Amino acid sequence: MTSAPTASDTSAPAADLTTNASAAADDGPERSSLSDMRLSIGDSLQIDCGTPIGARKAFVKLVGYLKDRSIIVTAPTLGGRKLELIENDSVLVRGFSGMSAYAFRAFVVRVGRIPFDYVHLSFPSVVFGRPVRRSQRVRTDLAAQLIANGPDLNEPTAVNIEDISALGALISSTRELDTKHPMRLAITLVLHANRVEVEVEGKVVSSRSSTAEGVEAQNHRYSLEFKGVDAHDAMLIKAYVYQQIVDCPNSST
Repeated sequence: MTSAPTASDTSAPAADLTTNASAAADDGPERSSLSDMRLSIGDSLQIDCGTPIGARKAFVKLVGYLKDRSIIVTAPTLGGRKLELIENDSVLVRGFSGMSAYAFRAFVVRVGRIPFDYVHLSFPSVVFGRPVRRSQRVRTDLAAQLIANGPDLNEPTAVNIEDISALGALISSTRELDTKHPMRLAITLVLHANRVEVEVEGKVVSSRSSTAEGVEAQNHRYSLEFKGVDAHDAMLIKAYVYQQIVDCPNSST
């Protein structure tokens, strides 16, 4: 029988968070506690399942926790398939709260299946946090659908997202848009092999048009400011920005 990880294992995220998120903020990770994450029931968390099932990252929902005892989350799934965890598996948990990214190590205490698939994780003795600026933008090349409420635009228009942050996005289109009306932007984000759908309201705060040499059609760019973003969608956008900073450090603007 394999022995459970010791409390010293929980120090691992310090190096991980420092190395991977160095572009997100100038300060190093700070030691904190789970209460500092201000988690709510139903919040999304990212779990890096690691070995022995291979490096797999998935999202779970927080079911609840009891201080100094355990954390209960839904069973992790990837591409619609459940990732099988067993007792004593070590996992790295990441989450966002407010303007900070948090990470901590835990191990699987128990796997349950009734009344639904869930996992008990060990309660972390320490959590590491790092501030992530809400205005932090990353360059992207994302296809999206823009839905405007104007009288001349009843069907979604295909646009390209050139950069994005938790506050807004720069979009481009060969079609000139009516910027006087509020818009909805439907985006498909890929977060560690998971495709997630995000839809945000926004308004155009600036625009510019240009014509490339040898090209007849104009390219119209619009700076879109997000308004009233749902908490879950905001977390997904922040997670995407953070992932891009980690995976593609040169994408940060």
